Amino acid sequence: MVKKPTYEQLEKRIRVLEKEAVELKQAEEALRESNERYRTAIEYSNDGVAIVKGDNHLYVNKKFVEIFGYDRPEEIVGKQISMVIHPRDRERVTEFNRLRQQGNPAPSRYECKGLRKNGEIIYLEISATKSIYRGEPVSLVFLRDVTQRRQAEDALRESEAQKSAILDASDDRIRYVDKDMKIIWGNKTTALVHGLSPEDLIGKTCYELFVGRDTPCEGCATLKAGETGRIEKAEMYQPEVKGIKEGTYWDTYCVPLKNKAGDIDGFIQVGKDITVRKLAEERIHTLSQELLKAHENERQRISRYLHDHAAQDLSTLKIGCETLFDDHPEASPEIIQKVSKLSEILQETITAVRGLAYDLRPPGLDQLGLIQSVFQYCEDFSENTGLGVDFKAAGMDGLRVNPDIEINLYRLVQEGLNNIKKHAEADHVIVRLVASYPDILLRIEDDGKGFDVEGRLLRASNEKRMGLGSMEERVSLLNGNLRVQSRLMEGTKILIEIPYKEKRNGAK
Repeated sequence: MVKKPTYEQLEKRIRVLEKEAVELKQAEEALRESNERYRTAIEYSNDGVAIVKGDNHLYVNKKFVEIFGYDRPEEIVGKQISMVIHPRDRERVTEFNRLRQQGNPAPSRYECKGLRKNGEIIYLEISATKSIYRGEPVSLVFLRDVTQRRQAEDALRESEAQKSAILDASDDRIRYVDKDMKIIWGNKTTALVHGLSPEDLIGKTCYELFVGRDTPCEGCATLKAGETGRIEKAEMYQPEVKGIKEGTYWDTYCVPLKNKAGDIDGFIQVGKDITVRKLAEERIHTLSQELLKAHENERQRISRYLHDHAAQDLSTLKIGCETLFDDHPEASPEIIQKVSKLSEILQETITAVRGLAYDLRPPGLDQLGLIQSVFQYCEDFSENTGLGVDFKAAGMDGLRVNPDIEINLYRLVQEGLNNIKKHAEADHVIVRLVASYPDILLRIEDDGKGFDVEGRLLRASNEKRMGLGSMEERVSLLNGNLRVQSRLMEGTKILIEIPYKEKRNGAK
């Protein structure tokens, strides 16, 4: 016989059931709240979310509808996934979905093209996993519209391709190197000219790869750019370069690349083979020197002829005129006066011929030397123009230089003083000629009105004037350097440096 529970036991049991009922209700409420939060999170997610059973959409959130350009979820729910996938990717995406729901391996992340309602193609980034919905396998799909990113990437790739095509088409050797000068990238010209492939360049330095050195070349623009942090240029000669049989000249250009902290991370190196240009310049330089020498030789020949023949013959004729009537006292005063007038004309002609001969080639340059000839020219120039000329030389005693240098130094003094007479409106000129091994220094300084150097040189070039341009060309032919310093109303200073090989009198 089953014993009936007491009243107290029933009451206690009721209280337990009431408590369990409350807890169950709270659990159900918590579950509803959790489901509501989950649905809200899914519905308003920044990603498109879908539940796919088989090939059909069971659920899509608002973002999913928005991504594909539809107005309501009902336009997609119940439809096959192929309706929002580009035809080229439908088979692949459908197969991934089938394998996933069957429990077989399938990519969990991939990209594909999608189709919006209006037919517009978009790029999708998809993340998918297998799940169970109401006891059946489904695909839980999250996707993002990455069209803008893909377009930017495509544009960047196209830009990179265009940049590479442009750089590869250049005749210049263009390289991107790290801070240790190891090549990260080089254009095709850099490689092919030297019988290499672009891949052969990577990780090598230009000096070990092209010229077989263990250290950078002397005068390297990249080394200098690394020291200064600025763009640097250099012109270099390489007696031997890989793939090139003869010596070559290179015009190099280096750009340092800095990070946000201002430190150099790498360099852009640009090299141009200027061998043909340099050889042409050297040939032109040599021809110009020979032309200048021939010009001076011709001037010397004409000067000697005028001085030794024409002037002498005129002198003889003058003497003949002056002595014509020595044995004829009966000659009339009128005839004697006419002959005397002719003698005066002859004297003027002799003076002019000797002056012309002197201008063409100073006769004392070969006998007296450069310093005495320049001194005499300055004295004569000062006397003829009234312009005070202070000439001094130092370190030139006993120094023998090439005759071509001597005559050109003389011409530079001559041209400098003539320019001052024509343009400077000066009262006084200082001329200094100093030997300071390995150069001869010539300084011509006046107290005239001065001028704007850059403007004058530009106008002189456009107007095809000589003046300073002629002096500069002459100095260039001697492998020298000319600098001009001038300010308005503060005079002008011309500084010339001419290299020479020292040779003292008596040296063998």
